[in-house]
Amino acid sequence: MSTSEGRKRLEPRMSRGSWKFRTWAAGPMVVISALLALNQLGSSHGWDPVSFWLYTALFIISVIQVLYLLRVRRNDAPFWDEDEARRDDWDRRGRRL
Repeated sequence: MSTSEGRKRLEPRMSRGSWKFRTWAAGPMVVISALLALNQLGSSHGWDPVSFWLYTALFIISVIQVLYLLRVRRNDAPFWDEDEARRDDWDRRGRRL
């Protein structure tokens, strides 16, 4: 029987590959939005509070997305391992034919 029986996946359609892609997309977004917000603080053109708060909100949303992806990784890792083991078993049986 499977080790994760009875548990539900957080993201049923997310494979390990799609998780890596989303992480590579969200990681730079955190850095870029932080740099944009900090750039508004030290702007030589004067203080623009609207842009600063928009970039800060973007930064917070990006951080929340990365934290959620880390939670998905922790909770869905057993399912991904089972999928990979099943796929490896299928490949091994296919090669024996």
